[in-house]
Amino acid sequence: MNWWLAAGSLAAVLALAGIARMLKLGGAQHLTNGKDAIGLAEVLVSGFEGQVGVVAADGGRAAVAGGPGDLVVIEPLGARYRATRFKAARVVMVHPEADGTKLALELQPGTVLRITVADGEAARAFAETLS
Repeated sequence: MNWWLAAGSLAAVLALAGIARMLKLGGAQHLTNGKDAIGLAEVLVSGFEGQVGVVAADGGRAAVAGGPGDLVVIEPLGARYRATRFKAARVVMVHPEADGTKLALELQPGTVLRITVADGEAARAFAETLS
């Protein structure tokens, strides 16, 4: 075994890992606000026009309302996001609490999505738009 070749290969791998970390490639992605969620939903779902977006307090999941009953749910899928559109969604519950406003959304009969939103004002605007 050639030790110089092994050491050079290890140095190259570590250098590439350092460059990837410096460029912030990979790793967990988080949405920061409703405008980011609206823009992402409009890019991922053809023909969708978002009006109000909310992002979960942990930044991982988001929901965007396009009008009454028109909803796009954005969830992380590896290094990317997955967007699913629901045409008959409705708000089941809006409950303000100390850690944020809890929303319960019925996506389709028998399927409920629960999301905690840090911005209470955005959660109320979202519920009004979806209703």
